[in-house]
Amino acid sequence: MTSQPVTVGRNESLATAHELMRAHDCRHLPVLEHGELVGVVTQRDLYLLETIAGVDLRNDHVDDAMSTDAYAVHPDEPLDHVAAHMATHRYGCAVVIERGRVIGIFTTTDALRVLAGRVP
Repeated sequence: MTSQPVTVGRNESLATAHELMRAHDCRHLPVLEHGELVGVVTQRDLYLLETIAGVDLRNDHVDDAMSTDAYAVHPDEPLDHVAAHMATHRYGCAVVIERGRVIGIFTTTDALRVLAGRVP
C-alpha cells in the first residue's frame, strides 16, 4: 500500500489532475469532496477524455473523468481478498479508508511489488 496518497478534489481541473500525477509519479488519484471519497480518476481516464473533441483541460473538471464506483477497503482487509476482488472486477486500485478518511491506496503496481518480494 502507498500511504498518504495524493488526492484531488472533484472540482479541480483535468490539468491539475495531470500535474499531480506527473509530479508524484502516480496513475490513480482518489477524488475527494469535503474529505470524503467520491471516486477515483486514473491516467487512462484522463487520456481517454482528452481524445474527445471540445474537452478543455484547464476548464473541464475531474468530476467529468472520474469513476464513482471506487473500490474502498479497510486497512485490515486481507491482501488476498483485495487482490482477488481487484482481479475479478479489473480494478487498477483499492482505496484504503479508515474512520472515513483515505489513508492509502493499493494499486496493481503495489501488488506486483508484493509478489516480486515473495518470489525467490
